[in-house]
Amino acid sequence: MPETTGTPGVTTSTTPEPTQYGFSYEYGVDLWIENKWQPIRFISSVNPTVSPKEVDAATYDDNGADHPVRVGETPSLSFYVQMHRLASGNFMPEVEALLAATRPDAVGSLGVVKARYNEKPVKGQPNGKEAYEMTATVSAERASTGNAELSGWNFTLKGQGARKSITNPAPTHPATA
Repeated sequence: MPETTGTPGVTTSTTPEPTQYGFSYEYGVDLWIENKWQPIRFISSVNPTVSPKEVDAATYDDNGADHPVRVGETPSLSFYVQMHRLASGNFMPEVEALLAATRPDAVGSLGVVKARYNEKPVKGQPNGKEAYEMTATVSAERASTGNAELSGWNFTLKGQGARKSITNPAPTHPATA
């Protein structure tokens, strides 16, 4: 179906270029652990959220209507990680790092992680603008608590300050016919 472009109210048909569907599993999250980026394995439900931080700029010219102005942002990132236990009894290193940031003594900088998330298609070129880094506090909630389910956690990272746009680290994968 042709796209419409141009002036509002005026329809112009163009031939769209070929597109590919994007899939929910084409996002990745990494944690900065021991001076390197560690991908979070067995992850799903990756959901970055950005809410505007606003102030009211209303004047009499607005005739009583709201006039919010974006002065910043409030980023957060939530995701699910399936439980996988190592022979030592510990969980995967990235899960241990996330859980460590939620321990009772994890106050101040001990309760903070450095994370990045990005679009990473299985085939083709990643979107170079869809990659971010953030410093965040961590909250954890045990997931899958039924009588016969695989266990895991729901994590939420709440940004400290704004996200930082970064170069997308995902490689380009050749598209197959």
